[in-house]
Amino acid sequence: MSALKNNLSHVKKKLYLILFIVFLVIAIYSVFFWKTGKIKTKAEVIKPPPSVKISILNGCGVDGAAGDVKEYFIKQDLSNIDIIAWRNVDRGMFIYGKTILVSKKQDEDKLKYLIELTGITRKIYSFDPNTIEDVQIILGSDYREFFN
Repeated sequence: MSALKNNLSHVKKKLYLILFIVFLVIAIYSVFFWKTGKIKTKAEVIKPPPSVKISILNGCGVDGAAGDVKEYFIKQDLSNIDIIAWRNVDRGMFIYGKTILVSKKQDEDKLKYLIELTGITRKIYSFDPNTIEDVQIILGSDYREFFN
């Protein structure tokens, strides 16, 4: 009788351990997707702004990269995206390993919209009241991850 009771106790301990591990895996999975933004609540969905003026700068040196990304946006048929320029970065400084968004105006909604639209999370602020574009996209050597 004692051996049977001891066996049941051992089985219960294993069952509790398995349940704990399953709960822990579910909790880690949920936190990961919540932090990375893969699961979006209604409050997190960003309303598209009426117009976002962008320029696309080739910062990686791949021939035609800015033009390819321009064509990508055109194929998406986004009526609120106005591409005002696509070209190489100034002085041929092809040093960008990572693609970044450069906010040129103080309009956080437009920047957030482009982050959601493209998946590019790297951003910097370089406010310039004399510029036409709202945001510059500087293409790094990883640009194909965002524009296929």
